[in-house]
Amino acid sequence: MAESGQGSSGRSSRASGGFTVHLAEELEVYFNEVAHGRPVGFVSSSKWKPPTDIYETDDALVVYMDIAGMRAEDFSVQLADGILTISGERPSHRVEGKPHYHAMEVQVGPFERRFRLPAPVDPESIQASYEGGFLAVRLAKLPARLSGPQSVKVQ
Repeated sequence: MAESGQGSSGRSSRASGGFTVHLAEELEVYFNEVAHGRPVGFVSSSKWKPPTDIYETDDALVVYMDIAGMRAEDFSVQLADGILTISGERPSHRVEGKPHYHAMEVQVGPFERRFRLPAPVDPESIQASYEGGFLAVRLAKLPARLSGPQSVKVQ
């Protein structure tokens, strides 16, 4: 893929930088667009993906997920082998009677996001908080290894 975020077809890439884990998901998006003429970015999947920001500070990595309508205990946050997995299930809201929807854009049901972390982190440092419809996961970065020229005596 080109540095500009454009594929060989000239379409912009929808990958979330180097953070997404599953190439199969990107291929599924491409298949849905080309073979079925579905809207760009549409993925036929039983799990949806809440919008997420990942940023780095001097001492931490922060994952910030937009996911209203849940409780803190509804989330599962796991770190294994440098991959952070956030999952859960957002319940649908109950509506009395038989509503006639004019738009249905709020996604409900199970979701999962997996991110390969771009820097080494201390697995013991993971903290997660949920407030105002946003989940924030904070991971302390490990100190950078010393770099630079190294000499080794050949024996």
